[in-house]
Amino acid sequence: MIVDNLFTLSHLLAVFWYVMGLAAVQFPLIRGWRFDDLKLKVVAFEEASHYQGLLLVPGIIGMGVSGVFMWTQMDYNLITTGWLLAQETLYLVSLLVCLPLIGLGLRRARLASLQAEKVGGTTPELQEALDDNVPIVFSGIATLLLPVMAYLAIFKPL
Repeated sequence: MIVDNLFTLSHLLAVFWYVMGLAAVQFPLIRGWRFDDLKLKVVAFEEASHYQGLLLVPGIIGMGVSGVFMWTQMDYNLITTGWLLAQETLYLVSLLVCLPLIGLGLRRARLASLQAEKVGGTTPELQEALDDNVPIVFSGIATLLLPVMAYLAIFKPL
């Protein structure tokens, strides 16, 4: 009983860590896309990059690991339980599709903004990186997957 509660608590904390990471990356990412001032763009992309490594990536890894321990401790079969299989699929989409695309787009925008700052003005590389809004789209998709995963975990519909 106590072990179940500890696994549940660790999973809940990991979920909050991931949600904080999504928010901490999305807000400066969107600010960087909207700002006209190059120095503010650089600061926003640096902040988003910082929180990607500090909160977002460790949060989603912790969420997955603690979730596997929690559900197996509760005697759910990770392969034959329908709602849990759907949960795992959504998690893997977030981990293996959304996060890498957010990271690649953020890295590209960050490097382009740093190069533009060094040159002293907007560069074609920066404009090209800003025209490609893949990180914003996939961070939105990752955010929209969270309520679906919460619904599956709470109501176990399948």
